[in-house]
Order: sequence, then C-alpha cells, then structure tokens
Amino acid sequence: MTEGRAIDWEARYHDGATAWERPGLHPSFVDWLETGALAPCRILVPGGGRSSEPLALAEAGFDVTVVDLAESAVAAQRARLERLQVAARVELANLLTWDAPAPFDAIYDQACLCALPPATWPGYVQRLHRWLRPGGRLFALFMQTGSAGGPPFDCGLPAMRSLFPDPPWQWPATLGNPVPHPSGRIEQPVILYARS
Repeated sequence: MTEGRAIDWEARYHDGATAWERPGLHPSFVDWLETGALAPCRILVPGGGRSSEPLALAEAGFDVTVVDLAESAVAAQRARLERLQVAARVELANLLTWDAPAPFDAIYDQACLCALPPATWPGYVQRLHRWLRPGGRLFALFMQTGSAGGPPFDCGLPAMRSLFPDPPWQWPATLGNPVPHPSGRIEQPVILYARS
C-alpha cells in the first residue's frame, strides 16, 4: 500500500495512528542494558519518534543522538530531555539524506527499518554501516508481521540476512528469543557487528 511512496509520519502522530509505539522501555533494550551488551558509548537512535529509550540511554551515561523526520516527535523528545535536564542531541532530518558528523559506536534501531518502505532498505542499510565505526554494533528489532503491506513492513529473517549480508555485517551464532509487540506482532532482537 505505501511501499513505493513516502509516509507522512507527522500526520500519523497528529491522527494518533501510532500502533508501532510501545509503552515504556522495550524488553530487549532493558536486557541489553542489564547484561552490559549495551554499555555507555556514542549511540545513534534513528527514527526515535517519541520512544523512552533515548532518555534512558542519556540517563545511563550514553552520548545520544536521535534523528527523526516528524517535527512533533522531535519536539516531544527535546521537551522530555530538557524537562528532566538530560543532555542528548535531537535532530529533525530525513535519515535517507542525513549524514553523521562522525561514526557511532552503536546504533539502536527499534522501529525505523520496519517503518521505511522496503524499496529504501538497501540505501538505509548502507547508511547504517557508514554511520558505525568498524566493529560498531547495530542493536536491531526486526518486526515480524508475516503479512504484506505496512508500515510496519515485515522484516522476515531470511530477508534480513540477505539485506545485512556477512560481510560486511557479522551475525551472532544464535538469536535471542522473539518479543511480543503490543500490536500483536513479534519482534526479533539481533545484535549485528559492522565489519570494516
């Protein structure tokens, strides 16, 4: 339905059509923090929307940059961070044209990939790799819808292994348990390493 054209994210926020949002922190995000898999570093949160994770990262000592295309989402992130007096950069930009000023140690992609039209995925994945330093890690949550159309678009694992080939990406030997999403879908947590 929207695979070939741009998605009006601002209108979706305005209309309350935000089924991708999750109340509170993502369980995999909490697990990665608690186990130390995700430790303080310079991190990018692409398409961060109004999620709670950027604040949690900043409070945990990360150097956080959030980039989003929706003005209201950017305003909400900035207001939350300022209200709680926590420092993080929040930029209003199109990720398909935005460039990082310097490579990041990690990227946390909770719902950005599945929100983008699949025709844009190869270019976005190239940008993800470029935004990471060699050996940097992508903390991804691949949405498993099992159906056509979107957003969210289905990020089935065979397609993701083709989209993130080894090399230049290194997949883990085993994957973590899938996590139910409040919308009734499933997300597959994966940590990928960027090879140089």
